[in-house]
Amino acid sequence: MTESDRVIIFDVEAGRASSMATMLARWGLSASHGPDPTGAAAALDREPPSAVVVVDPGDEETFSAAKAEARSRGIPVVAVIEPGADPRTLATRVRDYDDWVSASAIDPDLATRLLGLIGRKGATARTPVIEPRFLALAVHDLRTPLNVIGLTIRAIAQSAPVKNAEFEEDLTFLQENARQIEKMLAQIGDFCRLVESTTPPTGMEFDLCRFLGDLLEDRASRPGVEATPVTLDLSGNRPCEVSLDSNRARMAVHHALANAVGAAGPAAVRVRVDGDADRVRIEFIVDRPPPPTVTSIALRSDVFERLSGSAAERRGLDLAIATRISELFGGSARLEVDPGHRSTIVLDWPARIASDR
Repeated sequence: MTESDRVIIFDVEAGRASSMATMLARWGLSASHGPDPTGAAAALDREPPSAVVVVDPGDEETFSAAKAEARSRGIPVVAVIEPGADPRTLATRVRDYDDWVSASAIDPDLATRLLGLIGRKGATARTPVIEPRFLALAVHDLRTPLNVIGLTIRAIAQSAPVKNAEFEEDLTFLQENARQIEKMLAQIGDFCRLVESTTPPTGMEFDLCRFLGDLLEDRASRPGVEATPVTLDLSGNRPCEVSLDSNRARMAVHHALANAVGAAGPAAVRVRVDGDADRVRIEFIVDRPPPPTVTSIALRSDVFERLSGSAAERRGLDLAIATRISELFGGSARLEVDPGHRSTIVLDWPARIASDR
């Protein structure tokens, strides 16, 4: 168990949930009362808990969404249940949970069950929600028809006898969609390589600010790059030298920047470096009011909603890749939202990876 272990309690009675939270605090577990069950997804994403408690009211609907959302994220769920007299009925009720306790024996049984599940979860490597080998094969096999589509679009553009504004618009639409497919395949390929790799990151000394400056300069010189302007902001406290895996750092920055550019539209993206002797933060700031669907969240490498994040749905595979690399470095990633003003992707890394300390 760590200091960050926390529990969300889904209960129709706020007073009872508060009493359970007080009891769990004695055992080092920080607990809070969950919102209306329909808000379970947002609650679990905002600050992912180590476990969930559901005070089962005896029907299948009240907390079905909360149970399903927790299960999809690999978060263990413990039920508090009035057992009743029929073991068969009880067995049916508890089968959808990772563990359960009787409502008459919450203290200390609930803390015991939670601590046991959290300990087992912490000792087990997080299982990816996708099978890397299958996706690697899919990427390989899909590239051939994608290349054919690209050649066909080029042939149409060169051989069309009559070209007008509508034709050019349709052709641009086809080209953009082909690029989107190519981008998604590249993202899947990067994710698979990260998941399957058994090589730990190896630190090498380099100047992070120069590294980012060169990366952005190279981006700007590439043909067909997005028109979104990207600037490097060095106004914060910035460590001159870091010791990180530069190849993986480059991949993380590439995907985080791609997500920010996709959300920026006509606005600029600022890449800001901050930190101290021990830690470094790379912030990708979009000074544009985000849609109300975008909220602050601690990012996870095994939770994403799309392959390519959009302005309205930022949690694409690109941020999962950046988060995975952050985890490999011993750091973390998050999306910070200032409603009505801006959104910021934050990669929070140690200045030196663990193998070098």
